[in-house]
Amino acid sequence: MAQKALYDWSNGAKLDEHSRRKLKVLREYFAKYLRVRCSLPQQEKFRLAIVDGFAGGGRYNSGDAGSPLIFLEELMLASRQLNAQRFENGHKPLKIECLLILNDADPNAIDALKANIAPLLAEINEMQEQLSVRVEYRQKQFEDAVFEVETFLSGNSFRNVLFNLDQYGHSLVNRTTIMRLMNLSNSVEVFYTFSISALIAFLNKQDPVGLRAQLSYLQLAESDLRAFEGPMSNSDWMGKAEQIVFNAFRDCAPFHSPFSINNPAGWRYWLVH
Repeated sequence: MAQKALYDWSNGAKLDEHSRRKLKVLREYFAKYLRVRCSLPQQEKFRLAIVDGFAGGGRYNSGDAGSPLIFLEELMLASRQLNAQRFENGHKPLKIECLLILNDADPNAIDALKANIAPLLAEINEMQEQLSVRVEYRQKQFEDAVFEVETFLSGNSFRNVLFNLDQYGHSLVNRTTIMRLMNLSNSVEVFYTFSISALIAFLNKQDPVGLRAQLSYLQLAESDLRAFEGPMSNSDWMGKAEQIVFNAFRDCAPFHSPFSINNPAGWRYWLVH
């Protein structure tokens, strides 16, 4: 989901096509993630923390699930299917324990989210003996919440952590924050949305000082900043900017998978995993 202050969660938010595609990628990956991480027959417990930094209201006016509900739906499905297979094969049941931290700066989003998530939590408590979910809500800008989230995760000893950082635009999550999150444990994964077209469209091409200020949150190397200098055509300049920004995010983790998602009515987004 995008930065939710721009969405009217009180009356139902519209799901745009590019967001639908992002959510499809997220659902498919998370479903496979659970089955891979819970595949060992001798495994009896899997503990996972999920941090949705821009969680939104949980459900769009079309009825489609947002990212928090997708996580819960796939956890429920995986728990049922995996334990049914284990029973058939004579293996002990698998207990999945999940900490779900849901943050959004918009109070209307948090109110809607609590209402939309309640039926699923009730079903888990009543029907899913092998699935335990603890939900923590935060209402802050993500950069203001991140230290508290890091401390909370460390205090609860979660090794497996997924971050879903589906920001609106391109500047609500610092690059150093992503690098710090990746070092919380050796089993951290981040989904990060970045509006590359919006960034490049508003860069100050003729103002080196202003350009540096605009890109400061990316903490680019001096050599990268100097690459913007000198005569270039507009298309070459934009291509150089996109390459430098992509390389900056590529260096945040040893493995990465970029997706480019085009919004026909607006900006082009990167979904970087």
